[in-house]
Amino acid sequence: MLSAAQSALKEGVDVVAGVIETHGRTETQKLLAGLPLLPMTEVTHKGVTLREFNLDAAKVRKPSIVLVDELAHTNAPGSRHPKRWQDVQELLDAGIDVYSTLNVQHLESLSDVVAGVTGIKVKETVPDSVFDSADDIVLVDIPADELLKRLREGKVYLAEGARGRAAEGFFKKNNIIALRELALRRTMERVDAQMSDYNVREGIRGSLPVADKVMVCIGADPLSAKLIRTARRMATSLKAPLVGVYVENLRHYRLTEEGRATAEANMRMVERMEGKTVVLQGDNATEEIIAYARENGITKIILGKPDKPRWREVLYGSLADKVIRRSGHIDVYVVTGDAPLQPVVSRKSALTKFKPKLYAASLAIMAMFTLLGWLLQSITHPTDQALLYLIGNVLVAARLGRGPAVLYAVLSPACFNFFFIPPLYTFEMYDRSYWMTLLVMLATSMVITSFATRLRLQAMISRRREQHTSTLYALTRALASTRGQKSMAEVTAKHISEVLGAEVTVWLPDGPEHLSPVVGELPERDYVKELAVLQWCFGNKRRAGHDTDTMPSAGGLYLPLVASSGTLGVLGLFLPEKRHFTTEEISSLETFASLLASALERAHAAEKAEVSKVEAESEKLRNILLSTVSHDLRTPLATITGASSSIAADASRLSPETVRELGRSIHNEAERLSRIVTNLLDVTSLESGTVKLNLQPYFIEEVVGSALTRLEKHLEGRTITTHAEANLPMVEIDGLLIEQVLTNLLENAVKYTQPGSIIEVSANLASGKLRISVADNGPGIPAGDEQRIFDKFYTTAHHKAQKGTGLGLSICQGIIRAHGGDIWVRSKPEGGAVFSFTLPVSQAMQEAMHEAV
Repeated sequence: MLSAAQSALKEGVDVVAGVIETHGRTETQKLLAGLPLLPMTEVTHKGVTLREFNLDAAKVRKPSIVLVDELAHTNAPGSRHPKRWQDVQELLDAGIDVYSTLNVQHLESLSDVVAGVTGIKVKETVPDSVFDSADDIVLVDIPADELLKRLREGKVYLAEGARGRAAEGFFKKNNIIALRELALRRTMERVDAQMSDYNVREGIRGSLPVADKVMVCIGADPLSAKLIRTARRMATSLKAPLVGVYVENLRHYRLTEEGRATAEANMRMVERMEGKTVVLQGDNATEEIIAYARENGITKIILGKPDKPRWREVLYGSLADKVIRRSGHIDVYVVTGDAPLQPVVSRKSALTKFKPKLYAASLAIMAMFTLLGWLLQSITHPTDQALLYLIGNVLVAARLGRGPAVLYAVLSPACFNFFFIPPLYTFEMYDRSYWMTLLVMLATSMVITSFATRLRLQAMISRRREQHTSTLYALTRALASTRGQKSMAEVTAKHISEVLGAEVTVWLPDGPEHLSPVVGELPERDYVKELAVLQWCFGNKRRAGHDTDTMPSAGGLYLPLVASSGTLGVLGLFLPEKRHFTTEEISSLETFASLLASALERAHAAEKAEVSKVEAESEKLRNILLSTVSHDLRTPLATITGASSSIAADASRLSPETVRELGRSIHNEAERLSRIVTNLLDVTSLESGTVKLNLQPYFIEEVVGSALTRLEKHLEGRTITTHAEANLPMVEIDGLLIEQVLTNLLENAVKYTQPGSIIEVSANLASGKLRISVADNGPGIPAGDEQRIFDKFYTTAHHKAQKGTGLGLSICQGIIRAHGGDIWVRSKPEGGAVFSFTLPVSQAMQEAMHEAV
């Protein structure tokens, strides 16, 4: 590795030594010359300071290549990852290439083979998936004699005091030869896999992978680890997918916490070896395994044959024998443990736990059917009583469980013999044919008990499935009807908390690299540590924390919220009382996280669509504004420019009357330009909601009069009539804005009527509101344009010849709605239009009006 690094360094590649274990060897230290060294990080554990690879420093430095020695090394407790190969994976994810070293005995799938050859169990292992993902493999091999010579010369590192024992034990010539063979075989498999991949990539026909599927049956026993490694080696050689199957039946519910932890560890081991784990639920393990294998095209099944007494195999049978008999065309491989295995300790489950009340109830039911049979014995045959006992057995098995049902099944034949078979009240029988009745009765009772127990287990499993399905359905439905990221996170946290009883926190990004909590919080005691785990989970898109291989000492389990658009946040969970997450719970949590991520992505998409819609509307508005207003702005500006340039160029030659006329043109066009700009500003203010009303009590007659006075010159040539209902109440309005509304409506009436026309302004009280109308006898409003006429920049087809921006009526609508009123228009049958608007009248103003009257 160091030689390859020196070659790369000479070629100008940025190479950094992350961690190199020289163990004081001089020739190794010489190869480090010229290589930059990263500083090690120190981890304190139980008062001892340990030096470890500085992963963060390597990511900050970000060289082209990092040298990381001893890939199978176990990191000190408290490190980010338990194993050094996980540090390497994080470097690869960050885009940094890694050179590393690995001994063949540290490959996980070969560890049991190595133990069988050398007699020494290797504890530090690397998943085969890490080995197989390497871009290049270099086999470093020397003859056994040369290695033993280096060992004698002290050139092979051994722990202090272990050199003699290791040379006598592990470093035997036959062991070294066997390890060389394993290394060569594993390298050959690697080359063969590369050739197959090349053939597939280039479309070359030939030795392509066979469509095999390998399934390994795992349990809570130590033998399962060997089964998994064997299955991995077989799947690798066949280039086939690996599936690990665990059957969750009554035995599962009787496992201790230690047994369940072993089962969980075995399932995680399958996942580490790039396999898929499946949990089957059913009382009959053989049926579930065969059914799954046939439905999913499994070609090879690997299972164990634990070392148990022969009488148990004869009495109960073994899983291996049952699977072999029913396997059909599927190949079955049985693996036996090398040494006697520790029995899996079980505890009483909810179905088998001893409860005195249930056994007492079983005896009471038996006594009840005995009494019933005794009362009916004059009209029934003794064998009829056997049927009554079977009815009781069904009742006990269905309601009380296996233990009470077995007790009933054993005692009911005895009661039948004692109370109903002559001679009565003894266990003797005159008629030997009753023995058959008793045997059939006992067998039937045991079958009923077995089936009833199986049904109870299936009912328990069905309830769990139903609960899981209903939870997913409820969460999906809730997320579908929820808007906003915070609300979605709260809904998800509530559902997860109800199902697992865990504290939930959801963190979403509020910046490029910063996360903030929207639900829950991290524990204050370990806040910095938990936050680091959370940030790592977000940045690397992988689960981390409790019950994972990344920073397992953390108190919480963190799952990334990954969607097609990227990582949208992190879901964190904290279990009480140091309980562990099961594989099934983690699988469910990943489903919940996926649902939340999809919902958040949908919310993001909706927000982007809304922003795009607003931008499109803004662009449309801008185009309309430019096309509509440009002419209205250009005309007064041209008039102002022409008149002012005439005055500036020939003022001495122009008569005073001509100068005054040009000045009036400039003034009029400047006022017109001012009105256009004012209207644009008013529309902007109304739509942004920045207009604040200055509400004061007004008589509407005063406001109408002020508007008419303001437009006195503009209204010349028109006949103005006003009509106000008597005793109109005062209204709380912004007088200037309502005057602006009246001004716009009157200007609009003047614009679309001929000189000599009549314009009528009226005010009256209708339905508790003050209604003001402005009527003219112009062309009116075309049918269908009554609502659109209040839109910005809209001009009817009859009025396009008139100058205007189409903003006046839109401004009127905004002002009236800000006051809580309505505005509308209608055409008169005889011709003309009537614009009306209402203003709310407070209760106090109405009462004051009635008192005045």
